[in-house]
Amino acid sequence: MERAVWAIFAILITSGTIGVVVVWRIGEMNTIQFQTLWQEVVNNRHVFSEWHTESEQATADIQSKQKQTIRLLDRVAETLHNLQSESLMLREKAYKNQKEHEKRMEQFVSDLKQIRSKLSVHPGSYRSCKDEAVNVSGMYNIRGEDESSSFVAYCEQEKFNGGWMVIQHRFVGTLDFDRHWKDYRNGFGAVNGEHWLGLEQVYQFTKQQDCELLVELKDFDGTYKFARYDLFGIGSETEQYKLKTLGEHSGTAGDSLIYNKGMKFSTSDRDNDEKCDGNCAVECVAGWWFNDCGLAYLNGLYRNVDGPDQNNIAWYDYNNDWRALSYSRMLIRPLD
Repeated sequence: MERAVWAIFAILITSGTIGVVVVWRIGEMNTIQFQTLWQEVVNNRHVFSEWHTESEQATADIQSKQKQTIRLLDRVAETLHNLQSESLMLREKAYKNQKEHEKRMEQFVSDLKQIRSKLSVHPGSYRSCKDEAVNVSGMYNIRGEDESSSFVAYCEQEKFNGGWMVIQHRFVGTLDFDRHWKDYRNGFGAVNGEHWLGLEQVYQFTKQQDCELLVELKDFDGTYKFARYDLFGIGSETEQYKLKTLGEHSGTAGDSLIYNKGMKFSTSDRDNDEKCDGNCAVECVAGWWFNDCGLAYLNGLYRNVDGPDQNNIAWYDYNNDWRALSYSRMLIRPLD
């Protein structure tokens, strides 16, 4: 039997994580062949060692570039955040500047209107519009109890025998009547246009003399009606400008104001009405002598929408419905 001679020659070449096991079958191998084989193994070991070194260097380079990239991305993110913050600040500043500019323009327009109004006021001063001898409708200086309480008002000298002082006027809807107490006390708008004369002026005027009230109304179809009361007067600010006096009614528009007699004046920031659960001035978007909340509020929203919950200019007994009104004017005149 022929016997085979086996030899296992194992060489472990290690370099980091690289290992090579060489298993060789040796029959009859001379020294030269073995040396040749050994040299090949040594050469391969050097090759593997160089490859491993290059691999480690490449890995280190990649990691370094990754760190650089991360730092760069962090800087980019920080820059973007700063730009966003600056952009937000600039937008806020621009918005603030725009609002300030709009406010200045509104004040400028208001001042200009006042100047024009003063230039248009008829010369002289009068105790009431009835004392004006020219009998021409327009703006006049009305004397109060003293010089400081004098004011400018529009006098209607043509309708209902003249002598009427306008205390409220709506006809185009450009003036916002959703105002606080201070505005309703002092008055707002232009007396030769849409305006509210001011509760304090009305109080001082009706305190000095007995007055009557005329209310003029139109719907959006242009139908004109009026309501007239032979007595009218309100209380002081201490009394919340209460509608103290309201006389007998006459006219083509029914008596919707009777439900407001004896009521204090209410605004969105001063609730004096008789409503238990809420503020009528908030619901109706205007100040008025509200009851709960009543059938008349001439300072409501200016819009052509009918209905009890529309909060528009209302006078229910105008036609026994909640139709929208396009025109309202309140005027008072001394009885003597």
